[in-house]
Amino acid sequence: MTAEDPRHEINDRVARALTWAETAMAPAGPAAAEIADRLTRSAEGGKAFRGRLLLAAFEACGGVDRDAAIELAAAVELFQTAALIHDDVLDGSDTRRGRPSAHRAFEALHRDAGWHGDPAAYGRSGAILSGDVALVAAQRGATLAARRVGDVVADLFDEMAVLVTAGQHLDMRVAVSPLAALPGLEGDIRATMRAKTASYTAEFPLALGAAAAGADPDIVAAVREAGVPLGVAFQLRDDILGVAGSPAVTGKPVGDDLREGKRTLLVWHAATRGDDAQREAVLSVLGRADATASDIEAAITAIEASGAYAFVEAEIAAHAAAARTGLRDALARPVAVLDLVDAAVDRVA
Repeated sequence: MTAEDPRHEINDRVARALTWAETAMAPAGPAAAEIADRLTRSAEGGKAFRGRLLLAAFEACGGVDRDAAIELAAAVELFQTAALIHDDVLDGSDTRRGRPSAHRAFEALHRDAGWHGDPAAYGRSGAILSGDVALVAAQRGATLAARRVGDVVADLFDEMAVLVTAGQHLDMRVAVSPLAALPGLEGDIRATMRAKTASYTAEFPLALGAAAAGADPDIVAAVREAGVPLGVAFQLRDDILGVAGSPAVTGKPVGDDLREGKRTLLVWHAATRGDDAQREAVLSVLGRADATASDIEAAITAIEASGAYAFVEAEIAAHAAAARTGLRDALARPVAVLDLVDAAVDRVA
């Protein structure tokens, strides 16, 4: 981490926001402490990519009130914390960043204490409520920033939150679609990437940074537009890592996305462009939590043999190129932003 890297500033502001939340929850006693502890753990270990992208756009647009921008960057990171906690509940994910996901941690708390009722249900409830607190803290940070740099950032933040929520619902709808419908899901898969991931990963962080700097509306609109292909490229890279990435990089077991039944462009390509054997190898493990390691290995081999990796890599390159062009055209000083584009799309397993 270089001297110019703002992650420590963002993390410090996130910690301050969580301290505020813990103080506000204090009358709830031990329940407040449990939520606060879980949020602290859930917020740890990320790369703060979204917050860093926001700050890079802010600086590229000549922003002055950097403290307000830090507040806004922390709000975006808290929003991601909330989204990941809720996402893990919806997906039934066991791990996040190499540690038990929030609902699994609450479930273990219930089981170890010998409390009455269903530990799994308690775990899900605890995680949902913790994610809600993170979301409130995020909205509060956006409001504090808006008081200093203008209401446009609050409007953008609210729009982002609504779009991501709808994108998550679309993701759920796609995930429960019959396997026989997979060939016709390309449009929905792309819409999910755009609404759920691209929006809060790049589109809105770039727009929020520019808006916080007081950039002209046309510049805000231009960087927001460039953020969409960047966010899609980010998700496509995640999809590759989610299938065959190292657990040290992803924080999840190999093939976890396949076991969870995620309909990605990788899976879609293998199912529609692969031969019968490749298609069977992939579809036989999709959504099967009990799929064996050998079955997962066979599915990963089939995905590669179908040409899916090459297909998605070409998509990543095209989307990243579009993002770079848009950002160069919109920003007078785009270097730091472009460096983050490279970091987002060049991640390796």
